[in-house]
Amino acid sequence: MPFPEFFASFDSALFSQFGLNGLVLICLACWGIWGIFDKKALDHASSLDVLFAMLICQLPQVPIFLTMLNYLHPGWTVSGPLVLFCSLGSIVYAVSMICYVTAMSKADAGYVLGFTAGYPLVAQLLAVLLLGEKLVPGLMFGGLLIAAGVFSVGLTGEKHLAHGAENEGIPHPSSSSPLRDVSTNKYFSGHKDNVAVMEAPVNTEVASENSLRLPQNRSFFSKHLVPICVAVATITWGVKGLFDKVAVGMAPPLVVYYVELIANLMTLIPFIIYYAMTKKMPQLQARQAWKYTALSTILLAIGGWSYLAALGIASASYVITITGCYPLLMYGFTILFLKEKFNKTRLIGISLIVLGGICVQLNQA
Repeated sequence: MPFPEFFASFDSALFSQFGLNGLVLICLACWGIWGIFDKKALDHASSLDVLFAMLICQLPQVPIFLTMLNYLHPGWTVSGPLVLFCSLGSIVYAVSMICYVTAMSKADAGYVLGFTAGYPLVAQLLAVLLLGEKLVPGLMFGGLLIAAGVFSVGLTGEKHLAHGAENEGIPHPSSSSPLRDVSTNKYFSGHKDNVAVMEAPVNTEVASENSLRLPQNRSFFSKHLVPICVAVATITWGVKGLFDKVAVGMAPPLVVYYVELIANLMTLIPFIIYYAMTKKMPQLQARQAWKYTALSTILLAIGGWSYLAALGIASASYVITITGCYPLLMYGFTILFLKEKFNKTRLIGISLIVLGGICVQLNQA
């Protein structure tokens, strides 16, 4: 904590409470904006390439946090159990991010965030079962309110599939692009009385079954990809909270963050192997993709450290649940910067989130 001698004369309990609330606010602010930048980056690159760019943008953090560690925690050491729990947390985090980014690339942000924000309830139950934390009814009730509120807001985001094989060759009704006759490769030249006029006669040959690419022929996994990714991301985010809580009990939060950072960067190896075996290169020529990914990574770094520092002060149930309110800010930023409309269902959802956060705050352990 900076300037400890300045605060030495203050009541330690009061300063600890102020520090906890400040860390939670920083975490909420960073995580609230983070999702917007992710969505922006996915507009310019694929989900796999965005994940790869996120890891690349984390590389400059290594010397920065190493310098901070040597200054704030001289002589710091890393134990075997700490590396184990941080590695397990990184593996779970990698799975959650893959599922999260995949779902974000194929559905509206409100839909994905609305359902994944239920992870605090998963973390609460696991903390009681595995960490022996006391089950506080007020915390559970607050978590239920938060989950119900974000779920309601998520319902206002229209779910949609990305442009894939199931839509290939089928023009969207609202599309303004000219229609094309696949047999002659000629386009509609215009419209007359709301009826399209062809430059050449249409080939009326009966299309084969394979050329239709009917959606019902898709596999179960492809049809339910977004719900599966959302469910896995929700569970794995809850599990990662437990690994974080155990890790901060072994070392200072900054040490835990640095070890997790190194473990996260190890996932660059599978990406490099994949690109080498498929002979593909990341399609990240767009400057916007790098810009939004870099901003997202910076916010994740600041929010992640604040989150770990808060875990070192309060119980996992409290920190994980109260930081689960971040979609409230995210929706506000969405309305402010992306000019999305604010409707009654979303208003009810946000109200439930606020009430849940107040309930958690009043029942702080």
